[in-house]
Amino acid sequence: MIPVSLYGVDVDRCENFYSELPSLVADSIDDEEYSKAIFAIQDKASMEHIRVAESWSQRQPFVFPEEVTNEIEMIIRTVSYPDVALLQHLLTIDGIDTQRISEWMHFSTNLYPIYSQKACDALTEMGLETPYKLDDMASYGLYVSRIEGLKMYAPAKGLPEIGLPRSRMLQLGLERFE
Repeated sequence: MIPVSLYGVDVDRCENFYSELPSLVADSIDDEEYSKAIFAIQDKASMEHIRVAESWSQRQPFVFPEEVTNEIEMIIRTVSYPDVALLQHLLTIDGIDTQRISEWMHFSTNLYPIYSQKACDALTEMGLETPYKLDDMASYGLYVSRIEGLKMYAPAKGLPEIGLPRSRMLQLGLERFE
């Protein structure tokens, strides 16, 4: 049964995606930078996780005032997957967008997918209109919902057992799927 979040999906294209997914992400186990970053995180969500995400994505790290740091930490500890509503407030911080927040949340939880233009385009090509808007948390929320739907709909052999978060495997697979 197809999840509601995948309503309208081109079933044949989606099935092809699952068939190809293991080969599309086979090399991801060799991504030592990502593996070191994702497995370095062991505590509750914190600013340290954000520093890991910023380093992995090769972004210039922000230096936030203490009150902003406390607010960010409170939000990332309070938000509950797959909800993104609390994250909306983070968009009011200069220089912060949904892509960056998705990286923070991915490394803080191992659940949230990293927001990606290529992955959104692949979902749209599958018949699942998924906009990529850096200033719109609702678009990221839709993306999270689509990725969660792909997780639920995946056949047993569709998601390889390689020890990395399923959201990351699906995101990478979508980016590489043609």
